[in-house]
Amino acid sequence: MKDNTSGRKKNWLILAYLFNVDGKAASQTITDRIPLLLDQGIRPVVISAPIGDRDHRFPHVRIFSLMPSGLQYELRFLLKKKKMAKPVKGLLKALVTIICLPFYLIERIVIHLDTHWSWGISAAFRGIWSVLRHRPEVIYSTAGPSSTHFAGYILHRMTGVPWVSEIHDPLVYDIEQRRWGQRYRFNNWLEKVICRHAAAVIYFTEHALASADRRHPVRGLKRVLRPGAAPPDTPGVVYRKQDTIHFGHFGSLAVTRNLGRLIEALYRLFQDHPAWQAKVVVDIYGSGLDDVSKRCLVAFPLGCRFHEHGRLEFDAGTGKSGRQQVFETMKRSDVLVILHGSGLICDEYIPSKVYEYLLTGRPILGLTSDRSELGRILLECGHSVVDPDDIGAIAKALAGFITTWRNSGLPAVSVTSPYTVEATVRQFLAIVEKIT
Repeated sequence: MKDNTSGRKKNWLILAYLFNVDGKAASQTITDRIPLLLDQGIRPVVISAPIGDRDHRFPHVRIFSLMPSGLQYELRFLLKKKKMAKPVKGLLKALVTIICLPFYLIERIVIHLDTHWSWGISAAFRGIWSVLRHRPEVIYSTAGPSSTHFAGYILHRMTGVPWVSEIHDPLVYDIEQRRWGQRYRFNNWLEKVICRHAAAVIYFTEHALASADRRHPVRGLKRVLRPGAAPPDTPGVVYRKQDTIHFGHFGSLAVTRNLGRLIEALYRLFQDHPAWQAKVVVDIYGSGLDDVSKRCLVAFPLGCRFHEHGRLEFDAGTGKSGRQQVFETMKRSDVLVILHGSGLICDEYIPSKVYEYLLTGRPILGLTSDRSELGRILLECGHSVVDPDDIGAIAKALAGFITTWRNSGLPAVSVTSPYTVEATVRQFLAIVEKIT
């Protein structure tokens, strides 16, 4: 990107509950952009939760939530990051829980919102001082937790500064059942005020934006912005064929986003090609197996070829962050697996991990419809997409990868991903220029 630092610095007030938190996708979305914004003469003024590391390059205020549910979460998270003996850490976590419990129960009796809801109030109060002191040209809320946008709305209404709301996951789904619940009513109200008052409303998928615009017509600019990725440097890390082929899944698993179909497809494949079982390894990083996947492994046993590695954390020995270790492991994998999950809500989100996948150069197997936005992205970038409900098609795709690997190894995909943070920042700057 062109350097624009010779002009006057422009202050932006950035509200991000998750900021500088290793391994959190919502944090990576904003922190990856910071160096590029600085290069363009933007001076961020960041308000975040205390769970991320402080950035000393610009004003960065970390504040706690106002209510016990958020406060308890943040204190326990901070204790988890501390280097201390496990028994001591466990004791301190228990102590925090016991102290907060009476107040937590009172809060939950009256208020049924997500854990972080009260951070929006804390951030808004602190944000008033930041607006008065730094005179930002724009308020930018990016999340993550809905409380981030709640704070953005309060500050915009109190100060009149133009507000950009970037919504990672939809606040409301059309198919949501508990429409009478407090959380639904709050999120529906918040979506309405965002669409009515934000100078620009940004979603990560076309379907999510169209759904929100249908419920509450957007009055300002409305844009779809793919977040892209800017993974850490991994010098010297290259793919090499090993004695076994490794299919890697990175990220969370749940009942609605599980590996059940993949497990069944592998089991069927091994029935037809028994010798392949000793050559195939499935690596799971970042999450434990969900209940559906566990039941499938009982019904379709794959033996020791299915490995759970858990979450990769900061390694004091090498100095590598969890994210750097994850990206290195991705680049060494033979095939990366991405799941879209089940249900209509899949149309409204794209797993953020896919943007890092695309930058590894490794082949990707997407278990999603070729008509979905995720499917279109993968196909445009030269990767494979298979109907997640078609066991036969999944087995055929797996067989294709294994055969190619046995014959010649799996070369890097030749298509260069266009979903970079540089491209995202260029589009974002154009949006801010229009509203300011």
